[in-house]
Amino acid sequence: MFNRKKEQINMTEGPLLGKMIRYALPLIFTNLLQLFYNSADMFVVGNFCDDPNALGSVGCTSSIINLILGLMLGMGAGVSVTISQSIGSGDKRRIERAVHTSVLLAVFVGIIVGVTGFFLAPVLLKLMKTPDVFIDKATLYVKIYFCGTIGNAMFNFCSGIMRSRGDTLRPLIFSSVGGVVNVILNLFFVIVLEMGVEGVAIATIIAQMISAVLSVIHLTRLSDACRVNLKKLRIDRGMFMSFVRIGIPAGVQGMLFSFSNMLLQGSYNQLGPLYVNANTAASNVDSYIYNVLAAFYHVALTFSSQNYGAKKYGRMWKVFGLNCACIIAVGLSLGVLSVAFAEQLIGIFDSDPAVIAESKSRLLIMGLFYFTCGLMDTGTAMLRSIGNSVSATVITVFGVCIMRVLWIYTVFAAFPKLIVLYIVYPITWVLTFAALTLTFIFTFRKRVRKEKAVANAA
Repeated sequence: MFNRKKEQINMTEGPLLGKMIRYALPLIFTNLLQLFYNSADMFVVGNFCDDPNALGSVGCTSSIINLILGLMLGMGAGVSVTISQSIGSGDKRRIERAVHTSVLLAVFVGIIVGVTGFFLAPVLLKLMKTPDVFIDKATLYVKIYFCGTIGNAMFNFCSGIMRSRGDTLRPLIFSSVGGVVNVILNLFFVIVLEMGVEGVAIATIIAQMISAVLSVIHLTRLSDACRVNLKKLRIDRGMFMSFVRIGIPAGVQGMLFSFSNMLLQGSYNQLGPLYVNANTAASNVDSYIYNVLAAFYHVALTFSSQNYGAKKYGRMWKVFGLNCACIIAVGLSLGVLSVAFAEQLIGIFDSDPAVIAESKSRLLIMGLFYFTCGLMDTGTAMLRSIGNSVSATVITVFGVCIMRVLWIYTVFAAFPKLIVLYIVYPITWVLTFAALTLTFIFTFRKRVRKEKAVANAA
């Protein structure tokens, strides 16, 4: 049976809420630290760089980066679900095959994503109608960023392995080390060497690589089935297909989700540099809310996957309910705080009074209603935990991506104001969450009935 260590969490037995919170807290800090990489870039270029357009140049790249990285993050979800289900079922041999396949796969995915992003991102920046004052520096930043995606992929895949075994503390430690390095290098490259956006991009990829190396070293020193033996690294066909079955739909969903956001970014760009800077500053604030809530996506995914593998279906309903309750409580609290301290928070990234004034409308809508995005992600996690990644993708594509595109070319076209773009976010989150939840309930009950029928027949 799988040997659980002290740093691990037994997800298939005992009370759930305390364990879910214990699992979530390191994840929250890990997500915030990874986000801090980008925010540190924004802070340094916004306050210490002589180029007044440096902040907007970095901000213009976020949708592009998320679009290209979507496939990589989706494959990471496939890894997490497969290993979690294997741990829940106690299949040691399956765990070992999944772990070694995922580590080698991270290298291949990192290379593919890096090359794709390097050559495709500059084209996408132009398609987004990025203002001329931003285009050159934004292209430079994104090209450098994608030169380091192997480190990003390796850290995310290795973190997925650690999370699957119930250890969320180690990824936090390794991300913290990378975060400190990132800040120091940002300041050194920009202030001392007088570099611009290229300096913060180089600092980011160095920091990510350090976190990745530390993660791999840790996995090679484990004593259980998740231990990585570099001599055993190979692609297992069965594990690869399992990753693909769950990961590719998740990756496509992430890419299309980012594509819709990229179109929204293009709409922001049409409104002019002031609105680009305002949206960039405000999105840096509300993205912290999103990343806190994103931790609960992994809580639902891992806890539900392990209990599904252990055939403890009643606990899965409890995971779903408790996770939604935590998201509502945490999301609303952070949303209220973001609105109450909007000027101070936005001022961290841009002190221009005009930018601050325009940024407030985003926090008023996005901040207060970001909890509905967390609920939507929980619905996605529950479907993926039972292997139904395709349905999650189809529903999200229609409920979020297509709805946003239609909104841009209808409502926004008729009323081209910044607040009109913000309203579409909570509308699509609520509708998609409802559809995901109903689909999960129907699919899950159908599978349980089928399994019981097979068991009775035997």
